[in-house]
Amino acid sequence: MMSIRWRLFAILLFATGLIWFSAVVWLQYSAKAQIERVLDSRLAEAGQMVSALLADRGLADAVSSDAEGGLSLPDFQYVEGGLERQLHCQVWSLRGTLLGQSGAGPEARLGASEPGFSMTQMNGERWRVYTVINAELGVEIVVGESLAMRENLVADVRAGLLWPILVIAPLLAGAIWLSVGRGLLPLKQFAAGLSVRSESNLSPVATTPLPPEMRPVGAALNGLLARLAEARRRERDFISYAAHELKTPLAGIKTQAQVARAAPSGDVQRNALDRLTGAVDRTNRLVNQLLDLARIEDDGATGRPTDTTDAIARKIVSELQELAAARNLVLHIENRGNSCAADPIHLGLALRNVIENALNAAPGGSVVTIVLSGKGVEVHDEGPGIDAADLPYVTQRFFTGTGSKHKGSGLGLAITAAALNRIGWKLYFRKDASNGQIVGL
Repeated sequence: MMSIRWRLFAILLFATGLIWFSAVVWLQYSAKAQIERVLDSRLAEAGQMVSALLADRGLADAVSSDAEGGLSLPDFQYVEGGLERQLHCQVWSLRGTLLGQSGAGPEARLGASEPGFSMTQMNGERWRVYTVINAELGVEIVVGESLAMRENLVADVRAGLLWPILVIAPLLAGAIWLSVGRGLLPLKQFAAGLSVRSESNLSPVATTPLPPEMRPVGAALNGLLARLAEARRRERDFISYAAHELKTPLAGIKTQAQVARAAPSGDVQRNALDRLTGAVDRTNRLVNQLLDLARIEDDGATGRPTDTTDAIARKIVSELQELAAARNLVLHIENRGNSCAADPIHLGLALRNVIENALNAAPGGSVVTIVLSGKGVEVHDEGPGIDAADLPYVTQRFFTGTGSKHKGSGLGLAITAAALNRIGWKLYFRKDASNGQIVGL
């Protein structure tokens, strides 16, 4: 991709060149029109001057004799604008006799018999002609000029306009290049300041010294740095909490293993192994939840609604029937309208954690009901419910509640909230009118 400096340089150079070219074209046509007017005026003056000379008495006698070649006319030759300019003059009687001409011009008649300006072509050469009719003397004065002389004069004017451009163009290009580099200097300084930062420095960058055009970039960068700092803080907290939560079950596993090895009787050993198995199961669930949470936060996909809430709920319930039976609980699905479309991965993960929490909180012999509707899913249990003081914190990682009898990992609702956020769903809590807790998705 072309650099900003080269792009700006090309745009400015093209725009400047286009303006100059337009100016040159306009000046050329304007100068040509001015030159035409001036030379036509000189041509008319020459014709009028010859007519005035013929009014002299001596010339009048020559005219009255109607003798061909009886008049001797002066050469109209002079230098103008550095170019030698020559006019050719012919004097014709009204009867069509050539009375005289100046210089070595064409022998044929230059122009028409009509007075004023006209164009003619003789011997492959174009002429600008001015005709004057002197009725008193009975003559026509025709003054002509070859257009090649005029074209040479216009070409000199064009060259006079182009040469300064050819000389100034490289200087202008250099000035544009240096100016663009100077204008981009704040960007280079900004980049240099970022390059010397350490990887641990996520503090906001100063946007005050930046030009107004770059301040949105600085603000966006500060927003990114703030999000990175928050992500790093969550990562540190996650690692710290995970290490703390894993430390307790691992210590319990080690203790129960030592008890089982040193047990004097089979009953004590079996009891220790049962506790060991329970500790391993809890540790395995904690590890799986940690992996689920990490996978949700690392996955940038929002998910696609490729399944229905009814199908997703029935699949989760069938997988948790064994856990419910082990705790003497009943899982029941209740339909209250048409189910809605949802992403089976994210909603399935969220719903599984909510139902597992309900199974852990519900008393034995009770029913956990999953209510499906066109608006989403609700999970009803008959447990003590969530304390009102804990509601603002239940979706935080490793928060287990102040009055909870069941001490889980504190990750279930955090995983639920993260998964629902990926698919644009919301998590809400409310108390059941009779007894228990309702968690809605």
